[in-house]
Amino acid sequence: MIEIFNDSTRIYTALTFLTVATLLVEIICIKATSLDVAKGFIKVFYLVVVAAICEWIGVMGPLFPSDFRGFVILAKSVELMISPVIPVAMAMSAAREKAKVYHIVPLSISTLIIFSSIFSGKIFFFGPDNVYHHGPFYFVYKISYFAAVLFMIIKIIIVSKKKGFNDTLVLLLSFGILLSGLIIQAVYSKIRIDWCAAALASTLVCLNYLTQDQKKAVEVMKKAMDEANIANKAKTNFMGRMSHDLRTPINGIMGMAQIAKKNIGNEEVVSDCLDKIDSSNRHLMSLIGDILQMSSLESGGITLSHESFDIVETLSDSIEMLSTNAKDRGVRIFDDGYKDIKYRKVFGSPSHVRQVFTNIISNAVKYNKMGGFVEIKTGIIGESEGRVTYRFTFSDTGLGMSDDFVKKIFEPFSREEDANIMKKPGSGLGMSIVKDLVDLMGGSISVISEKNVGSVFTVDIPFDINMEGETKESQEKEPESFEGKRVLLVEDNELNQEIAIYMLKEKGFDVESANNGKEALGKYLSSTPFYYNLILMDIMMPVMNGLEATRAIRSSGRPDSSLPIIAMTANAYEEDKKNCIEAGMNEHIAKPLEEGEIMAAIRRNI
Repeated sequence: MIEIFNDSTRIYTALTFLTVATLLVEIICIKATSLDVAKGFIKVFYLVVVAAICEWIGVMGPLFPSDFRGFVILAKSVELMISPVIPVAMAMSAAREKAKVYHIVPLSISTLIIFSSIFSGKIFFFGPDNVYHHGPFYFVYKISYFAAVLFMIIKIIIVSKKKGFNDTLVLLLSFGILLSGLIIQAVYSKIRIDWCAAALASTLVCLNYLTQDQKKAVEVMKKAMDEANIANKAKTNFMGRMSHDLRTPINGIMGMAQIAKKNIGNEEVVSDCLDKIDSSNRHLMSLIGDILQMSSLESGGITLSHESFDIVETLSDSIEMLSTNAKDRGVRIFDDGYKDIKYRKVFGSPSHVRQVFTNIISNAVKYNKMGGFVEIKTGIIGESEGRVTYRFTFSDTGLGMSDDFVKKIFEPFSREEDANIMKKPGSGLGMSIVKDLVDLMGGSISVISEKNVGSVFTVDIPFDINMEGETKESQEKEPESFEGKRVLLVEDNELNQEIAIYMLKEKGFDVESANNGKEALGKYLSSTPFYYNLILMDIMMPVMNGLEATRAIRSSGRPDSSLPIIAMTANAYEEDKKNCIEAGMNEHIAKPLEEGEIMAAIRRNI
């Protein structure tokens, strides 16, 4: 016993204890992290711990009674079997790779070698006193072990180039420690000092990876913070600009209302004030609409419809809508007669197509020169299997844009820093909305522009062709009066009620009102069948909303349960329209209320 515990074995026992204790502490610490790279190195540490303990049992074999001879041999066999696996496992962990077929080769070879040696003693054997000895063919095992170490070194060098392991000092230090351990073992072959070296080397590589991942995490966080700061700055700038742009039309409305109030008896002044109030109101609604739609696009809240419509009529309506504004600015709008539009009736989302057209034409008019023009050309660029792609080209003789601004024209809140442009009202959202809508429709948009010469926008949009070629158009003309027609107006806002009642009574309707869906349902159920010719229904109301009231009316079982119900609501998105139709409504009108739009909807349904 005393002879066994000589200076050499004491040093080896201390080194083994230090190796095992260090690795166990590292395993506990690394377990606390959630990084994938750490998991691979923990497996390496476990192997080293097992190998170091088994090696120590083999060295200290004489301490064990003869009854434990089989246990000592088994421990040494396990250590020799997993020895070549450790460098391969280190290489796998450093490369962040999962187990592959060639990774089990060293384990298979070493297992075969060791098991054949247990009975033959050709690789190793224990004397009668349980003292460990090398066999005559021990060099075969050493070759397999050194081949595994060589594989590890080559693998990590390759990985360092491919995966950004850029700490050369750590690599050199790790290899130096491993080679030193191997040299010491070669000189004093009965003690496996290389386990301590393997522990230190794998720890260095692992820590370097962990540090790299932490650095990357810090860089990602820093980048996210920079992006957040940029977004914050953009929002701050946007809010500042919107505050100015929103206050401008509000100021016009308030100012003109005060002037009109003070000049009640002067018809000319009052008429002029009302025109300017109307103009300011339309500009205000345009700004608010852009802001809300941009928010909806960013959140994925826009849903395209798929309905039949006339593409020529939609484009013509967009031009007609802006013709008065163009005339006031001295700008002429030309079209090519749509001679290349082969299929007028197509399936798509007409409200969004119209918005694309009006946004582009509106900008072309707004930023044009006095006496300038806007030219619109149409054509087909593709047709196959019931589908057609139309190209719409909008050319203007306007102020044009710089090359730098053309690159970011479709970014939200973008406006060119030009005195002539900045003095014109706008949110910088119009073209961003156009781009998002065109993308949603599966199309594309491009622009070329030259400063002080003009711009050309090219829009390509695919449509499904309506093969039945719908031709039915409303032949009805607005009657002189709707005398005798009774409308139930369901609206919880008193001011909105007053506006709608005035519009309807002016056209000859008899109007009754309800303040919520429950009250409307009660009036309908208590009336005689066909008492009401039409219901105008708000959606967001207390007690019972418009969708619930509509469903209740449709399921009432009365002979007039299919009477026309038109949604008249501030819920203006496509999803809201879809919900109204699914609830049983005939049509959807978005607030603010336009008399022409309301009357057109009523004519279609009465």
